[in-house]
Amino acid sequence: MLPLYNVHMTAARPSPKRLERREIPQLPSLGLGLRSIPAWMISLVFHVALVVILGLLWTAQPSGTGGEADRPAGIAVVYESQGEESYALVDSSDNVEGATETAAVADAIADSLSESDALIDAANEAIASMLPGSVEAGGESEAASGGIGLSGGGEGLTGSADVPKVKTSVFGIEGEGSSFVYVFDRSASMNGYSGAPLAKAKRELSTSLKSLGPAHQFQVIFYNDYVRIFGVDSAGVAQIHRGEERTKEEALRFVRETIADGGTAHIPALRRGLGLSPDVLFFLTDADRPVPNQRELDLLLDAASRAGTTLHCIQFGSGVIQGEGGWIAHLARSTGGNFRYINVAEF
Repeated sequence: MLPLYNVHMTAARPSPKRLERREIPQLPSLGLGLRSIPAWMISLVFHVALVVILGLLWTAQPSGTGGEADRPAGIAVVYESQGEESYALVDSSDNVEGATETAAVADAIADSLSESDALIDAANEAIASMLPGSVEAGGESEAASGGIGLSGGGEGLTGSADVPKVKTSVFGIEGEGSSFVYVFDRSASMNGYSGAPLAKAKRELSTSLKSLGPAHQFQVIFYNDYVRIFGVDSAGVAQIHRGEERTKEEALRFVRETIADGGTAHIPALRRGLGLSPDVLFFLTDADRPVPNQRELDLLLDAASRAGTTLHCIQFGSGVIQGEGGWIAHLARSTGGNFRYINVAEF
């Protein structure tokens, strides 16, 4: 027999409820509604709309550094005149009338610059007429070169291509050109044989100077240990002079007053002479020593080549020449010039 409390508890336990199946209500049919639109099409419409909206927002913002989005434009017209550039900013518009106005302004600027160029050309012609070159004198064409008077010209200034060439000679060596430089030795050894070498050199030099006309240029350089140049300016710069009578008279006096003394330094004098860029340089010395080194010779020949200078060289000596003239003859032959050896005992 079971206990009484167990029977009581069993009788009081409720029975579980059964789950009932409920039907899910169906949505009403929408026909051609959202259920009939594919998902990819909805996505496409969404993204297209998004792109359009972003594009509108982007174009609404001004670009650049701020300010108005639309600004007036212009045309920059550039003209070059006499090596300089001129600029003009011309406003432009979108219509034909604005373009016509722009072209008119540009044409006006061009006409103005053309007039300016004409004035500049006229000024240049006036200046050129006062500089070395061909000038009209007395109804005849006369070439002018060099400077004015005794101190005219300047270092490196040579004759114009329009200047007629002349032939002049020193000790039988003939040179042809429009500008001449004479570089003569005046060392103490030129006083030998009772001063005959220097005296003879002066006579030859003077005769050559007298043969030059007013259109030609010249310079006279005597040297020993130092260089003595005719008609240098206050700064000691060598001048090249026109062959005017007054200038030649001054040069002839300079030649007469030159005396022989001191040692011999060939290279500085030759450098000064070639620095004037003459057509012809007459070089006279009674000494082949000191002998220049190869670099010194190369520099002399290079200067002569750049200036287009022909060197004619005369060497004084006592007795028969030894060899073929050494470096002195080499200078002459390398520049297309002539070399002559003279025995001073024959004076």
